[in-house]
Amino acid sequence: MQPITDQTIDLINDRIQHMDESQIGRIWDSFAREQPALVGYVLGESRELAEPDAREDVAYVLTVILLSFREFRPGIPAISEQEFEKSFNEEFDEMENVFQDGFDESDAMAVIESFCQPDLLQFTAATIYSEDEEETSNFSEEEAGLFIVIFKTAIALLHRKADKILG
Repeated sequence: MQPITDQTIDLINDRIQHMDESQIGRIWDSFAREQPALVGYVLGESRELAEPDAREDVAYVLTVILLSFREFRPGIPAISEQEFEKSFNEEFDEMENVFQDGFDESDAMAVIESFCQPDLLQFTAATIYSEDEEETSNFSEEEAGLFIVIFKTAIALLHRKADKILG
C-alpha cells in the first residue's frame, strides 16, 4: 500500500472539521461495523484516561487513521481481537527495548521514519504529545506511551491487511 502522506492527512482533517455531529455519528457506526475489535479496544482503553480531552484526542486520531486508510483502500478486512492483542504485545515489547534507557528523540524519530506509514505515525505522536507550542498534552507520559503503541499497532495491522487486498 502506498504511504499516507501529510497532504492526505490534512485533507481528511479538513473533511472532519466540516462534518456535523450526525455525519460523524454515521462514520463511527460504519467504523464499528467494519473494525469492531479495533474500535472496541481503542475506545475501551480510552475510558481509562484521566482527561476527557484525551479521550476526544483518541477518537479524533482513530477517525483520521481509519478515514485515511478508507481513502486508499476501502473494504480492509476486520482485525480480530487476537490479531490486535498479539501485535500489540509484540509492539509493546519492541518499544520497551528501544526506550529502555528512557525517551530519546532521535530514537523516536528513527522509529517513525522506519515505520510503514511514517506521516500517519508522526501525526499521531504530534496529536498525543500536543506539539503545538501553546498547548500541553492531555495525556500523562504513561498514557501517551501506551496510546502511541496502540495506534502504531493499529496502523501497522491496517497497512498489512490493505497490502493483502492489493496482492
